[in-house]
Amino acid sequence: MRIARVYLRVSTQGQDLDRQETIIGEAKQAGYYVASVYRERPQVSFAI
Repeated sequence: MRIARVYLRVSTQGQDLDRQETIIGEAKQAGYYVASVYRERPQVSFAI
């Protein structure tokens, strides 16, 4: 059995993780068992 861990990350507020969720389906379709999914979103920061 091939095992995958998926790391989804966006680098700007204008991007979203929803579009990257297809990666999980593609990995499963390729025969991988997706053991875990890590999601990282950018932190909102601004100057005061």
